[in-house]
Amino acid sequence: MSIEKAFAIDAPPEAIWDALWADLGKGDESLYSVEGSHWPARFQIRVKLGGMPALLTYTLTPMEQQPGSTEVAVALEPLGKRYSLYYLLTFGHIKRNYEMLLVQGLANLKAQVEGG
Repeated sequence: MSIEKAFAIDAPPEAIWDALWADLGKGDESLYSVEGSHWPARFQIRVKLGGMPALLTYTLTPMEQQPGSTEVAVALEPLGKRYSLYYLLTFGHIKRNYEMLLVQGLANLKAQVEGG
């Protein structure tokens, strides 16, 4: 079960990629691992969110209708059976928490890259 969100950011994919990698470089490397990357279009990292493993996939797509802008989509895929159990126990509310996490992360990235 994947959770996805996307934002339009007024910057080219390369600038957004650089900002994402700079943020990753500031983080504790024991808390994540890079699973794959394809500059400047896509990368995946494995993280633990609230003690639960998850795979985050970032996709950066130039927007033809808005030259110089990029659609940044992030998909969060919880790994393991524990998420499914929490999903049932919370009547799906845990998904909303992860959605809010993705939206806040994209909003922060947008503000950082656009200088807001």
